[in-house]
Amino acid sequence: MSEKKDSTLIWLIKYVAPFLVVFAAFCGIVVGIIFKPAPEVKETPQILPAVEVFVARSEPIVLEAKSQGVVQARTETLLVAEVSGRIQGISNSFFAGGYFRKGDPLVEIDSVDYKANLAVAKSRLAEANLAYQQEKALAEQAKEDWDSLNRGQASDLTLRKPQLERAEALLESARAGVEIAERDLERTQVRAPYDGRIREKFVDVGQMLTARQSQLARIYSTDTAEVRLPIALSDIEYLELPETYSNQVGRAAKPKVTVSAEYGGERYSWEGVIDRTEGAIDPRTRLAYVVAQIENPYEADKRSQRPPLKVGLFVEASIEGKRIEDAMRIPRKALQEDDTVYVVTSENRLEFKPVDIYKTDTEWAIITGGLSEGDRICVTPLEYAVMGMSVELDTKTAAPSVEDEGIEK
Repeated sequence: MSEKKDSTLIWLIKYVAPFLVVFAAFCGIVVGIIFKPAPEVKETPQILPAVEVFVARSEPIVLEAKSQGVVQARTETLLVAEVSGRIQGISNSFFAGGYFRKGDPLVEIDSVDYKANLAVAKSRLAEANLAYQQEKALAEQAKEDWDSLNRGQASDLTLRKPQLERAEALLESARAGVEIAERDLERTQVRAPYDGRIREKFVDVGQMLTARQSQLARIYSTDTAEVRLPIALSDIEYLELPETYSNQVGRAAKPKVTVSAEYGGERYSWEGVIDRTEGAIDPRTRLAYVVAQIENPYEADKRSQRPPLKVGLFVEASIEGKRIEDAMRIPRKALQEDDTVYVVTSENRLEFKPVDIYKTDTEWAIITGGLSEGDRICVTPLEYAVMGMSVELDTKTAAPSVEDEGIEK
């Protein structure tokens, strides 16, 4: 009987006990799931894009066109000797870079031969004048003699008219000879034709010169400097340029221009005007050309240590254009596709606004419609933008307005 009980116990342990253990574990898991505390719910923080804004302001704006060119002299002359001879003296300012005034003697050529020629010419003039006066007296006497004979009409030869005409012609020739001799003597002093500066000199004291062949120097005027500036055809509509027509009708407007250049590590500027427009468009570049004039470019500026505006200097130019009374200037990078801008509302949400673009350049865009005073314009490039999207203002790098930057109107 005891053996039967033992076998039953072994059977229970072997086959029933595992099921009980599994059942107990399952019940424990179910109880744990049922009575498990609920997890704490945490909100995921929303990351908003930080954007810079530019405050739009309505104001009068004077348009401008940018260009560049090289300074040139308005008048440049190659001085050539008009008489032959040896140079016996030069001016103290006769060197490259030397200044001179109109009428100053620059080069003196030996004048001994020309003084002698003048004396000979005056002697011939005196002889010719004497011969003319004698022939004139003879002609008058011949007429009186013929009239006293009362023989009718006398011939020209009888009245000595041909002889008188010959004497008169010789007198005129002698006078011309004196004028030529005086002119040649005067040309032994080579004088400056205008106020200017020497660009290059080619001769010096003791050098022999040949009339109308020997080059003395290259000079240029200093009263006015010129800069030939290329203008894109698309920019002409924003400028009021001087124009002339074949029927003498023209537009006399001469807009202001400011030229600037780097010199000795510093930037200097000079004021001038657009004097004229050239009469042709460059067929290769499709550019028009205007000529700027700067008065007295070599005079010292009392307000600064500005150097002279030297010939050959490369300059950048800003030409004053038309004035728009009511417009807004915004950074060009703020423009989006389809001529729209992103405006940040008072709730810091994006609003897409189409705008009317009048003109753009490398940095700025002129807007004449579509914006309101004080609109905050997003100037930060966004990978994607959706109407009404929330943004955050980047106060550390916020773009200033036009007034903050002190841009000229």
